[in-house]
Amino acid sequence: MATINRTQGTGNQNFKQIEGDGWLSTYLPAICAGTVMAVVLLLAISCSNKSSKPAAKISASTTTAANAAANTVPAVTPEAPKKVKKHRPANATYVNGVYGVSFSYPRKYSLQTGNKESDSASASSMPVPANFLKPGAIEIASVDMPDDSYPETDFSSALLNVSVNSGMTAAECAQFVANGKESEAAKAVTVKLGANEFSELEQMNGETDRQSDLKYFHVFKNGACYEFALDVETSAKPDTDFAQVDRGKIFQQLEKILTTARIKDIELPGIENAEKPASTQMPVTSSAQVVAPEQK
Repeated sequence: MATINRTQGTGNQNFKQIEGDGWLSTYLPAICAGTVMAVVLLLAISCSNKSSKPAAKISASTTTAANAAANTVPAVTPEAPKKVKKHRPANATYVNGVYGVSFSYPRKYSLQTGNKESDSASASSMPVPANFLKPGAIEIASVDMPDDSYPETDFSSALLNVSVNSGMTAAECAQFVANGKESEAAKAVTVKLGANEFSELEQMNGETDRQSDLKYFHVFKNGACYEFALDVETSAKPDTDFAQVDRGKIFQQLEKILTTARIKDIELPGIENAEKPASTQMPVTSSAQVVAPEQK
């Protein structure tokens, strides 16, 4: 009987020991896994807090720097519009309302105006002697080329002179005085320059050391004879060896002015109605000499 009780007691002890080992083996992995997860979670939260603080600082510093840069950028000032430089036209236009004459000329040339009347047919008081068969010439205007237009040459001066004679017929207007001799009439040629058809005569005056080459152009309008005289003068100075200027080239410059000449149909003072065509019966304008920029 005693042997059986010991055997039973020993069996209970073994049973209890086996029961305790089974509980640990069942729950220990779960406990370990939970512990590991808790540690990992704590580490993740800690890392997250540490990384969020610099980001916030960087974001704040970036915003501050952007605001500072915006404050330091100078205000853009609108650019002022550029002033357009106006260039004066190269030519000017002369208009005489009394005699209806107008023409364009280079602005660098000098213009002289004035209604100067002469008793002689040649009108020697004018810059260029007029060449009419009868007295009564009235100077309207004169345009002078600059004296330094052709340096290092024998060029002295050049000009265009405009005059009118209201005491002549159309037939007389087409004639000229031969070399200043009023008793002789010179043979003229007909040329067309611009809008006008002229009677033209060329003649030379002066000595060897100073010569004047003249071209006269006559046209009959408004019951009067209009004269455009072109003059080119040369002079040979002692102890100088200047080249001879090309007179033909200078005349071309003056004839450019002549091609712009216009004579308006107008009633001139002192002209009888019977001597004028019907188309010229217009009132006299009260305007005098006017110099205005050439319209382009």
